[in-house]
Amino acid sequence: MHLKGNDITPEEKKIVLKVTNEGKTSPEIGTIVGRSHSAIQRLISNYNSLKSVISKPRNGRPSKLTNCEKSYIIKSMCLNPRTITSQIANEIRKKFEKNSS
Repeated sequence: MHLKGNDITPEEKKIVLKVTNEGKTSPEIGTIVGRSHSAIQRLISNYNSLKSVISKPRNGRPSKLTNCEKSYIIKSMCLNPRTITSQIANEIRKKFEKNSS
């Protein structure tokens, strides 16, 4: 599981669930953990519906380039910072047999 931004840490999730079972309200739990009551409510509702505290994968457009292609771009720019982007795109097309725009 990869945390992004201000995601609640696994330790905080354990504390939230433990204190929830003791009967505390979400604003009270929020002050204990140092998070907003809405984040606590979201965690509790997700736990109640999914029976899991693991964060759902985020949506988003898939990357057009693989990690290998990205590292190739970085490497080529480090070797020659004056390289033109169209030249790098052509090299990627040839090397990886891929169309990139």
